[in-house]
Amino acid sequence: MGGDPYDIVEKDAPRGPRRWIGVVALAALVTAPVVSLLAGREPGAVPPPPAPQPARTAAEREVPNLLHPKPRQRDGREILDVVFPDGSTAELGYPAELGLAALGIRPATTGWLDGAPGSPRRLTTPEGGPAGVSRGRPMIRKLTGKVTLWHPMSSAEGEALLFAFDPWFVALRDLKEGLTFEQRMLWARNLRARVARGGYLVLTARAPLRLAAPGHTVGGEQAGPQLWFGGARQTLLVLAPVPGCDVASIELSVIEQRHRFSAETCQDGVYVAVSGERGHVERTIAGLTVRRTA
Repeated sequence: MGGDPYDIVEKDAPRGPRRWIGVVALAALVTAPVVSLLAGREPGAVPPPPAPQPARTAAEREVPNLLHPKPRQRDGREILDVVFPDGSTAELGYPAELGLAALGIRPATTGWLDGAPGSPRRLTTPEGGPAGVSRGRPMIRKLTGKVTLWHPMSSAEGEALLFAFDPWFVALRDLKEGLTFEQRMLWARNLRARVARGGYLVLTARAPLRLAAPGHTVGGEQAGPQLWFGGARQTLLVLAPVPGCDVASIELSVIEQRHRFSAETCQDGVYVAVSGERGHVERTIAGLTVRRTA
């Protein structure tokens, strides 16, 4: 489909996982004037998704690297002011029963070193922080006071860099061939961060390190700043500012690799993708409104 910023696409999971620039990917229509809908169906080879889980208690929500912002209430809807990893902002509105804020939010983006071919690396905030990276294994070494090196998180990956930006932890899960020691040190010394209002993480970089701007693609994959709501066995909602947003031209493997029912749309220059149990996905894509604020 092309062109219309309010197109909604529902689709099956892809037949096979998409490789995103060689980097391992971790594993709304209320008042729209024009609507275009493609009927989707549940993936036939995938077992039925689990029933929606009850809301977690406050104690269960105390998980490192997972932000649970407090939404405002307005006429039966929750309103969230969100901040993307590049510092841009948006306002979300949705029916309170969707409980999107309770899913928890994590930022993600991509960076690379100028003059280093093949160097783009995905930056994510693994749930659990250091425990989610270590998986019971010891740290390899410190690179700086805030950056540590860890064993690969899977057999398909290289060693992981973990950046401590209190209270957030940012992981660079390297490729199998890996960065050189000198390149790791450039990452360690030049990736910076601040915590914005509401607890959101904003990342910046000094040369020769660069971070992807909104809408930037690498190997056809959206590589710019994103916010991930939920995940694992829950609904996964991904928001990404994309200038000239067109769902027909956007790929996002973090959604595709889940092999769950999914739907996508664009609102006010923000790409919206949802994956999970079909009913919840359809209610989310229909009830969510997004408005860029900066």
